[in-house]
Amino acid sequence: MLQPQNYPRFIGKALLLEPDPFVEMVDDDNPWIEGLFLCACIGVLVAVAQLIGSLLLTASLPPSEALLNTVLQTLRQGTAGGETLFEIERTLRSGWPLLLAYSGYDTVSFRLLNLATTPLALIGHWLLFGFASHLLARAAGGQGTLTQTLGAVALSNAPRLLYLFTVIPFVSVAAVLIHVWGILIAFRGLEVAHELPPRPAALVAVGTYLLLLLVSAVAALAFGWLLLIAGGSL
Repeated sequence: MLQPQNYPRFIGKALLLEPDPFVEMVDDDNPWIEGLFLCACIGVLVAVAQLIGSLLLTASLPPSEALLNTVLQTLRQGTAGGETLFEIERTLRSGWPLLLAYSGYDTVSFRLLNLATTPLALIGHWLLFGFASHLLARAAGGQGTLTQTLGAVALSNAPRLLYLFTVIPFVSVAAVLIHVWGILIAFRGLEVAHELPPRPAALVAVGTYLLLLLVSAVAALAFGWLLLIAGGSL
């Protein structure tokens, strides 16, 4: 059983793609429980950092209603008016709450909800990636068990700790960096857990990511299509 106080060393070595953390995870009595706890801890830390960051951002900016009025006033000065300006203002006003919710600006309820949804989303992503990568790894000749796969690929979420820097207002982290680094760590984890050569392990890691990306895109398109149908029937 891994001790939480050893997590910083454990995660640091995983970020450097050293094999020791993956070996420890695979050899653990309950690798999937360790992976679940690790993902939950990362999710909670990131959610708390984003909460504090959004609070600091809101404190450093004017109230949302004043900001909206400033934007609308700028639009009125830059356009001749008429029906087009009316439509722009109507669209902006209707979409303003969604924009505030997405950015975490001046929306207390969304911030509190994010404390629960961020860890749950991270755990859900880990489970999907773990199951899919396990199937592909076994098809490629891997020898690891599902629990070992889940434990090993849980470490691929370690780069998400970079989102802790979002506690500082106006600081953002490139999602591409997070994903690429996560794929590299997943590659190392699959290599260790399934005793795969580097090439098959890399193909499984990249293939799993692309598969989940395709599924997400199809789901998003289907959801958008359903919204269009529901909107047209109203």
